[in-house]
Amino acid sequence: MLARAARRKLRRDAFRPSPSNLEQLTLPWLCPAQMRWAASARNVTTGQFHDSRIQKIQPSLIPRFENRSLATSADVQPSQYAGTPFEGLMQSWTPETRHVDASRMPSFNPSRPLIIHASLASATPQAKLKNGIGGDPAELHQNLHACLRVGRTDRAAAIVQRLTDMYQPSAAEVVNAHNVYLQGLLEAAQNTSETSMEDIESWYEKEMVAKAIQPNGQTLVTLLRASMALVKGTEQNKLVRKYLHLVQGQGPSVFEEVNSSPEFSDEEWDTLIRAQPDIFEEPPSPEELVKDEVVNEETILSTPLGRAMALEHGLIQDKVKPVAQKGSGLKTLQNVLSSFEPGKAIPFPHEMEGTEEEKARAYAYMRQIELEKNAIEAAVVRWKQEDEKLKELGIHGVFQSKPLQAWMWQWYSSLLPVMQKEMAEVKQVLSDPSSAKNSDERLIYGPYLELGTPEKLSALAVQCTLHFVASGRRGSTQPLRTSKLASQIGNYFQQEISRSHEEAKTKTLRRRRTAVRKEMLSKLSKGQMEFSPVEEPAEQLEVATDPFSEMQQFPPHIKARIGALVIEKLLQTATITVTREDPRTGKSLKSVQPAFSISSIFNSGKKIMVLTPHYDLHARLRTDPIVDMNALRLPMLVEPKPWTGYQEGGYYTKSEPVVRTKSSDEAQRMYAISAIEKGDMSMTLAGLDVLGRVPWQINKDVFEVILEAWNKGDGVGGLVPEDIPLERPAEPAADAPWAERARWMRKMKEYENAKSGFHSQKCFQNFQLEIGRAYLNETFYYPHNLDFRGRAYPIPPILNHIGADLARGMLKFGKGKELGTVGLQWLKVHLANLYGYDKASLKDREHFTMEHIQDIYDSATNPLTGKRWWASAEDPWQCLACCIELKNALDSPDPAQFVSHLPVHQDGTCNGLQHYAALGGDRAGATQVNLEPGDKPQDIYTGVAELVREAVAEDAKAGDPVAQFLDGKITRKVVKRTVMTNVYGVTFQGAKLQVYDELKPLFPNFEESRTMPTLMVPAAYIAAQIFNALAKIFNGARDIQDWLGQCCTRITTSVTPEQIRNMRRHFSGDIQAYDPKYKVSKQKSAKTLAKTSEKNWEFKSSVIWTTPLKMPVVQPYRDTKLERVKTSLQTITIVKPRITDAVSKRKQLQAFPPNFIHSLDASHMILSALKCEEEGLTFAAVHDSFWTHAADVPTLSIVLRDAFVRMHSEDIIGRLAAEFEARYSGSMYRAVLKATSSVAKQIAQWRRENLGITGYRAQMEATFKELAMEADRQELLKSEDPEERKKGEAMVTPTSIFFSSQDSSALEQDEKPTLLGQTSTPRKSAAKNSAKDAEIDADVEAAAEADIEGVEDRALSDSADLEVEADSEVDVDIEGEVESKPKKKLMRSQTGTVWLPLTFPAVPEKGDWDVRRLKESKYFFS
Repeated sequence: MLARAARRKLRRDAFRPSPSNLEQLTLPWLCPAQMRWAASARNVTTGQFHDSRIQKIQPSLIPRFENRSLATSADVQPSQYAGTPFEGLMQSWTPETRHVDASRMPSFNPSRPLIIHASLASATPQAKLKNGIGGDPAELHQNLHACLRVGRTDRAAAIVQRLTDMYQPSAAEVVNAHNVYLQGLLEAAQNTSETSMEDIESWYEKEMVAKAIQPNGQTLVTLLRASMALVKGTEQNKLVRKYLHLVQGQGPSVFEEVNSSPEFSDEEWDTLIRAQPDIFEEPPSPEELVKDEVVNEETILSTPLGRAMALEHGLIQDKVKPVAQKGSGLKTLQNVLSSFEPGKAIPFPHEMEGTEEEKARAYAYMRQIELEKNAIEAAVVRWKQEDEKLKELGIHGVFQSKPLQAWMWQWYSSLLPVMQKEMAEVKQVLSDPSSAKNSDERLIYGPYLELGTPEKLSALAVQCTLHFVASGRRGSTQPLRTSKLASQIGNYFQQEISRSHEEAKTKTLRRRRTAVRKEMLSKLSKGQMEFSPVEEPAEQLEVATDPFSEMQQFPPHIKARIGALVIEKLLQTATITVTREDPRTGKSLKSVQPAFSISSIFNSGKKIMVLTPHYDLHARLRTDPIVDMNALRLPMLVEPKPWTGYQEGGYYTKSEPVVRTKSSDEAQRMYAISAIEKGDMSMTLAGLDVLGRVPWQINKDVFEVILEAWNKGDGVGGLVPEDIPLERPAEPAADAPWAERARWMRKMKEYENAKSGFHSQKCFQNFQLEIGRAYLNETFYYPHNLDFRGRAYPIPPILNHIGADLARGMLKFGKGKELGTVGLQWLKVHLANLYGYDKASLKDREHFTMEHIQDIYDSATNPLTGKRWWASAEDPWQCLACCIELKNALDSPDPAQFVSHLPVHQDGTCNGLQHYAALGGDRAGATQVNLEPGDKPQDIYTGVAELVREAVAEDAKAGDPVAQFLDGKITRKVVKRTVMTNVYGVTFQGAKLQVYDELKPLFPNFEESRTMPTLMVPAAYIAAQIFNALAKIFNGARDIQDWLGQCCTRITTSVTPEQIRNMRRHFSGDIQAYDPKYKVSKQKSAKTLAKTSEKNWEFKSSVIWTTPLKMPVVQPYRDTKLERVKTSLQTITIVKPRITDAVSKRKQLQAFPPNFIHSLDASHMILSALKCEEEGLTFAAVHDSFWTHAADVPTLSIVLRDAFVRMHSEDIIGRLAAEFEARYSGSMYRAVLKATSSVAKQIAQWRRENLGITGYRAQMEATFKELAMEADRQELLKSEDPEERKKGEAMVTPTSIFFSSQDSSALEQDEKPTLLGQTSTPRKSAAKNSAKDAEIDADVEAAAEADIEGVEDRALSDSADLEVEADSEVDVDIEGEVESKPKKKLMRSQTGTVWLPLTFPAVPEKGDWDVRRLKESKYFFS
């Protein structure tokens, strides 16, 4: 009945364990059309079905979209292949007939995908700046919300009037602005006596009715609420009847919207219904409504269980008494974590009513709320305590003894009065704008600054600046740009304000209340009005367009201005006391000096402003690490709040988006919100909840060993030792040759980078240990969210299971499970895998473990004082954990009954290539990545290494000096990273650097020579050989990549039907520079309007597709525009991403194939997670590595295979082609013609004769005018009037000339992405793009390996939210340093262009390999 209840029911039913065997997994993408099965494959039976349990969400205020539900499904057939036991380790793989239950999703048709109708017109009118009010419409809306939130209704009124002047009266945005203002007036009237009902009525009558602005349901709700709250007696009844009469005149939809509005309190809603006795029966009292699940905050808190449930669903926030902070040695992180320490925790609520279980649950929630407390307040408390302790000890002024946090308190104390003064001046200027100059920046940023407090701003300035300086020293060669710091401070300030905003916290309550009231209206209705059922599905959802749905956000220039302001004030107030010894007298001298300074430098030919810390401060930062405020997103003490909306889930008081969008991309966010509201992503959200419900604990045995080694400074197992083994290169003599000094400078740079890298890693490990120590006796949980492709990540960034070996070794499942009959054997296999012996058969791996049983016992008993066999493992800390677990199991009376908590992994073999092989039916590729059954696991990395070794040996015999240098040195490890990341689009430059990193340990004493000046030379040679080897193995994958690239090229060079309509109007004389909803300024000339209109014709179509789990994926790569903002500190250049920006064709092209594969492996993981929950398995995942208890590995293996087969039994590529045809229907793309073709010459002649174009080059290029003419021709041809059709048939355009020629050979081949094994692109693009490749490849590696160390460094950086994971999509280009001979490509002068309807190439023919064969493969995941 209720929205949330429906979702709970879905998840209860979805995960009910079946009584016997696993049931076959079923996907929503089940369209049998365009199947590409090989001839030998069986047909798949199809059938329609519908699952009524899926939640139906009512439309919400998001940009208009078209719901194209995808139809049809296919029931899976049992495999024709018999199962094969895993030599006693596994149960049979034979699938049995199963009934379809919770794993089935509603089918949907790829010809009707989710499409958001958002205008791509880039131009928007700009309001001139007056008294700090101005800018584009989005900025005015944001300013309006900021003013109302700080109570500045007079300024808000001016903004609404500016918006009214900018929009047509019928525009939804202008009505929304008036509604927001009326709500602000009502809140002001309820809180103060400055506003009255007369003011609200006056605004409505004079500013809306008089200006022909039609009110909507929200307008009338506000007027009704004001009538009830501000007027009493007969006057109230009169006003209520007046506005109810208006409501009834607006039609049934508005009538229902008003009467079911969650804005009304229970008492107001009761008054509303009773005021309509001719339509409704008398409603129950508000007290009775509470019993009927209308949530009343006061009532629900009457019991501990009720309070816990309200907390669980985000309906209330518990007000918890702050924990006293003590101790002098802990940093800010330790301050927050101190709530775990004995004697400092929240007292257990013994006095509360309820059972012990209810008390324990309420207690856990209270502790969780305490953990989510404001991190800034916790930091300030800690700074103050450190400073006070120094005063008590009498060493307050001694620089060498002062902890870093004591300085931070002093800086905060000095900055606070300055910020208080600034805030007072802002209030004065905003209260009397006429007294200030129009250039006063306070008029611009003032309303946003007032949203915070001087205390919060001061703390942010200190913490962000110090962290910015600390993160900038970790091996980065980039200068500390003040513009970047300013933007970071502004972003953090906005986040803090957003977290405290009450509207987001009540969204769930509002939705729940609306659902209950709609049902109640149906019961109370006397039949005069009909009400739509709450759960009614909607094939077409017509929703109001609201492109400014993130009105609580700050404009980029506001964030930059606020950041620059606090930096400027901090530079004026932050000082340190420096102590030096006088070299002549020996006396100690003190001097107060600025802690920071700014200066200008030239970087890449541009003058920039940089921040420089004082030398002594810089030195102190090397020993006192800083904990970032966002690192305080810690593991949770209770199960995360279930995901029910875009920002509803995970933490209870902190707002995190469920989808991490890149660069605040509007399209990504709008599609995600639309899909969630529509219910398309219910399965994905349920999968995130499954991951979040997994309980974890710290492995105490392993943690104690780590802690002991850490405190001793032992570098065992990847810990950074106390004494880092680095030797500073000796500086050459002053008269040394330039070449020798250049070599020394290179070595010094490597030395400094290595030193900084070690320090960064040590700091990160320190944070991990601190969190581990705090959670040592806790059971905790990881809330998860997604990147834009659907890959899941834990939100806490420091200590989680996607981290490196150290983090994984510290963690174990919170719930144990007996090993049973096969668990012990899988524990042995797992240990062999962790040691690195993972390419042998399962039996051989088990034998490996038993052969080293003495080493295992020694490792478990004497991990640091014994032989340290575990430390030689590939994953040492996880290996040690497994040694301890195995020893404990073997020493137990009955190993089968031993309760194991250790996660056992099932890892895919280069999972991206597995998907490519399955998509292409590539038998050879399937064999290489263990999709095809085999006696022993195939190792793609070893296979590539063998091919490279053969090529090197052959070249060495031919006398190649580089090959001779490398002959016999090629190992599996040398090629592994490049092979792994190649499928995700690594550049040649990136591959070269990867190989270079692997060669350095192989040649530790490398000496430079004339023929071999650097190891980069052999690295480039090996990278080229790796690419060549991959090209030989995966031909099927290259065909799929090629097709994806051709589709992307056409999409990103196309114009939409909206743009075409704009062109037609433009060339017919009806020039529309802006969207019709805007008023056109009479001051603009026709020439200016024409130029503005033409800017709307850029290529703006991004590649969008839908995953098998119905999640829309939007590629965010656009050529964003820059804006220069003049601040009090400096002029700052900021990025303003917009959905209307032109797409970046190169980025879209190179990113699409790997991002598409990411979306498939993400779907496979979510589907597997849901099935594991249904079968009662504990499930965790690191992308393509899936974890469960040892006893459940056989069941997990079946789940993984079933999920993969289910996905790839469908025609994924054919379905994608159908979706593209539907999504981009009506678009035209610019096709490339061979200039020498006959049709190209005819088109050039037509342009010369009809358009008057002169010059050979110009005649070869397609124009927008001819596109408009072609659109006119198409409309005439579709006319029902025969005369009109004849006119269309008589028209000649370049497009009609092309189709008349029927010469498809005249088309040049579409541009392709970098394919598997390709090592070059055209030289012009290589030279242009090589500078970007170095920035790209780190993200590519993060996409392929979740435990890359770069993740750790990013977790400590300014973003601190694992953007290295969320943004790991690629932007790639292979630099042509070492190239095979590419196919000769036509020069630009040899090609022309023509507009053609956007169609897509035929999908590549699928090979004869049958994906169902992998059910026999033991080593698909192992």
